[in-house]
Amino acid sequence: MKTPDKIVLEHAGALGDFLLAWPVFLSIIRQFPGVPVHGAVRPSLARFMAPLATPCPPGLRRALDARFAEAAWPEALARVLVVRPGLAVRPNLPPNDNFLFLHGVRPGSRESPRSLYRQALARTGIPFAADFQAVFQARFGRHAPAGNTVLLFPGAGHPDKCWPMDRFESLATRLRRNGLSPVFVLGPAEQERGLTPATGQTLVPPSLEALSAALCAARAVVGPDCGPLHLAGMHGVPGVALFGPTSPAQWGPDGLDIVTAGLTCAPCVALTAAAFAAACPRPLPCLAGIGPEAVWERLRLLLP
Repeated sequence: MKTPDKIVLEHAGALGDFLLAWPVFLSIIRQFPGVPVHGAVRPSLARFMAPLATPCPPGLRRALDARFAEAAWPEALARVLVVRPGLAVRPNLPPNDNFLFLHGVRPGSRESPRSLYRQALARTGIPFAADFQAVFQARFGRHAPAGNTVLLFPGAGHPDKCWPMDRFESLATRLRRNGLSPVFVLGPAEQERGLTPATGQTLVPPSLEALSAALCAARAVVGPDCGPLHLAGMHGVPGVALFGPTSPAQWGPDGLDIVTAGLTCAPCVALTAAAFAAACPRPLPCLAGIGPEAVWERLRLLLP
């Protein structure tokens, strides 16, 4: 691959998908030292791009937007390498040799996006940054527990990936009985959906920086297939991830233990961008069947 004049690291997804792609961005900047690099991601994710790339200048951002309206690649991007880790479908853009789209989902496969990204980079001759977690922790913080807090995450991007709240509350009771301090972490989606505990302490982080700080200070975390658990894994925080309709082999956070209900029908989806498991009752049996005692027993073994 020729050395470009500039590089744009682009991502349109939410926190979990972005963190799965973060090693790609680290790999790219190592491949092209000295080349100016710009980031084009959601504003909330910009802090995790700051050590790797500067924000896109307005003119470059306009050229990126113009790709979707023109039949040819804009001239302003002629010598710009645009790297976009995605999932199953390439954006509907004109073909261009300087557009490196990396598929994170392969139809019929449960292989993880990170593994598929590694393979895609290898095909271009770019080494994968295998030390990405150590680099992330050096720049954004690592696990340094302070106190007895266990963070509980009741929400997820798709509501059908959530463990029932009554199971969470039962787990919180067990934690308190064992001298731990459960704290429910709520974001805007959880508050809008009414995913709040009847009793107990809650935390509403005002930013991802605040969420990172809370994660690093916690003893452990528990939650479903969701972005904050991927962030916990990147920081090296131990915990338990609860999986039902999605595949832990495909979407499991780094370093966290996985607990499932053990149903033969699960996992049943590769992507959760739309409705799924239409014939199943709600909450889904593959999540409702996970007992709080089983989660506590797994968590107890992980507590530092």
